Amino acid sequence: MNRNERYRLVYGYAEQFLRKIVAEHPELNEKILEEHLTVRQKFNHLFELNKRLMESLLNKGGARNIIKFDEREKELTEILYGFEPKKILEHYPSSEQLFERFGSTFEINNADSPLNTWKQFSKGIISGSRFISSFVDINEFDSFVNNFSFNKYTKAALPMLLSKEINGFGFALACDFLKDSGYKNYPKPDRHLKKIFYQLGLSDSEEDYEVYKSIIEMSEAVEKDAYTVDKTFYLIGSGNFNLSENLPNTGNNEDKFIKEMKARLGQQDEN
Repeated sequence: MNRNERYRLVYGYAEQFLRKIVAEHPELNEKILEEHLTVRQKFNHLFELNKRLMESLLNKGGARNIIKFDEREKELTEILYGFEPKKILEHYPSSEQLFERFGSTFEINNADSPLNTWKQFSKGIISGSRFISSFVDINEFDSFVNNFSFNKYTKAALPMLLSKEINGFGFALACDFLKDSGYKNYPKPDRHLKKIFYQLGLSDSEEDYEVYKSIIEMSEAVEKDAYTVDKTFYLIGSGNFNLSENLPNTGNNEDKFIKEMKARLGQQDEN
C-alpha cells in the first residue's frame, strides 16, 4: 500500500467513525457535523482579522482562562479601539504601555514576572497589530495569503513567517489563526492530530511541521480541504462540537480510533 492509498483508507474510516459518534448523540445530526467541517467565511475587515489573531494568541496553556476574552470583550474592545490595528499602535507605541493600561483596568497577578500572561498577550497584540497594519485592506491580506498556496512547502512557509513576526505565535498557533480566519489550506497540527498521524504511520514524527505536511498530503489524496481533514480528526480526538453551547462534548475517542484503524491497516498489509 503506497502513502496515498494509506491516506485514503485512514480518512475514509475516520469519516465513518465520526458519523457513528454523531449518530450516538441525539443532540447532533449530519447538518451540525457538516457545519463543523466547513471552513468559516473570511473576514471583511482588518479589525476582524486582528481580533481573531488575538483570540488565537490565547489558544495555549491557560491563557484563555486568565485573560477571559469572551467575558471581558466589552472592556477589551474599548481598550483596543475596536481592534483596529493602526489605532492600537497610535495609542500604544509599545507593549509595555498596553500592559500598563491592562493593569489599570484588570487585576493582574505576578505583574513583575517576564512570563506574565497579560505581558505576553500585550507583546502579541502589538506585534500582531504591526503586522496586520502593513496591509491596506483585507483584500490585500487575502492576496498575500493566496501567494503561498502553490504547494505543501509554500503553504508551510506562511505559518513559519507569522511565527517570526508575531510574538507568542509558534507554528501551530499561526496555523490556528489562518484556519479560523477562513483559509482552508492551513490545518493546525494540534495534539490530537499529531498523536493520530504519528501512531498510524502517516507522519514520520509528532513535530508540528511534519504532521502539517502530512495533513496537506492527505487532503490532496482524498480531495478534501485541509480544514475538513483537520476538523474530522480534531472532532474524533477532542469531541468538541463548539458552534453552540447546547451541543455535547462527545469525549476523546482518539485511542479507540487508533486501535481500530491499526487493525484495519494490519489486515490491508497482510493482503
